[in-house]
Amino acid sequence: MTTDLLTAPQEKSLVRHTSMPQRKQRTPFGDVTLTSRWMRDRYQLVASGPEAALRWMFPKKQDDLSAHGRQFRIVFSPAPMAITVERQLRQICARWQEAWDERLLEAEETVSLTERDNGGQLRTLGQLFDYLYEERRPTVAASTNSRDRYRLQLWRDELGNDTPLESITPEAITAALTRLSKRLGAPTINPALGVLKTYLNWAADCGHLPNHRHRTVKKLREASGMRSRREWWTAQEVELAIRCAKQDHHQPTATLLVAIGCFLGLRVEEAVMLRWQDLDLDSPTGKPIARVTPHAGWQPKDGEARDIPISDTLLDLLKPHRQADGYLLQPEPGKKGRPREGKGWVYRYDPKKVWARIMELVKAAGGKPITMYGMRHSFASNLLIASVSDVKVARWLGHSDTRMVHRHYGHLLSYDEDINAITRGRSNLV
Repeated sequence: MTTDLLTAPQEKSLVRHTSMPQRKQRTPFGDVTLTSRWMRDRYQLVASGPEAALRWMFPKKQDDLSAHGRQFRIVFSPAPMAITVERQLRQICARWQEAWDERLLEAEETVSLTERDNGGQLRTLGQLFDYLYEERRPTVAASTNSRDRYRLQLWRDELGNDTPLESITPEAITAALTRLSKRLGAPTINPALGVLKTYLNWAADCGHLPNHRHRTVKKLREASGMRSRREWWTAQEVELAIRCAKQDHHQPTATLLVAIGCFLGLRVEEAVMLRWQDLDLDSPTGKPIARVTPHAGWQPKDGEARDIPISDTLLDLLKPHRQADGYLLQPEPGKKGRPREGKGWVYRYDPKKVWARIMELVKAAGGKPITMYGMRHSFASNLLIASVSDVKVARWLGHSDTRMVHRHYGHLLSYDEDINAITRGRSNLV
């Protein structure tokens, strides 16, 4: 007897739908909170905030506003198609926010600058940097703000903070590039040039510069052997690096820096921000996990939390140093700090200096020095060499799909022994 599929009871879905982490959106009329709601078969976004702010964000959805306590709310579908995956919802929400941020920047650019001491005009390079840096800060990641501040300081030093904007000619920028190249490499200078052009583009668009001639300045050429260079360690080289790290005086930070970089594939900032409470070393299932998760105003590069299994080798390195909480990578004992706006002291250290010492030890031992980011490449390369699924590797690296894995590690995936199934005109394939 056959069963009518239309009337047969459907198996209950095992998919667990979660809530998107709360987001904040700035508007000219106050902040709006963005959250998610599961509506039977798809996600919807919920925006809550002042009425004027919502009307600014949704000029074509005025009739959809509803009062919610002292605030107003609007529930909307984020895309024409049904969104059923939370990660995709976050990505689409980020695109909405990028569009709102662009509108916000355009709105703020029309505001008079008469409150500034310069009489309403940005006349010097320093004034341009100060103003636009503060305007951009709420809309870009904290790590980007930190890098931009360093790159802008390079131009303050080379071009002069008080230099009139009209004096920032292509010739002046090229001369500054020449001076910078005597002490810095092209991989450092070229991103700084990109930031400078971003600021000068904005100034020209707003009428603070007469033209866009700065766009003609070209990046410095990198040596062919350095372009797209991806140095990494084999499994044996990782073991050597860990032995060398154990010789450094800054323990256990030096050892753990190499361990979590090579066995978890973390980005440098993710390694610095990893906490002991993010590690589940005593899982009842016997499968320890590291959780890369947003916290304390910080979030991973893509804003997504992810779980990475902890290998037996890494577990053995972690357990002797485990703590109840706190960051895995700690400053040297007794290192002086600085006050933080009445909230105690901030103790800092420079992972790059720790890394530089480790590389000196590696070279002395006959090993190959690599960059800190090379540990992430080592993690991915060694897994792919061991025939681990590219899907798993992409997930552990924090990529949404396998395209980045194939782009950067395709040479490790291309060869397959099955190609020998066809040899000398005869086939072993069925």
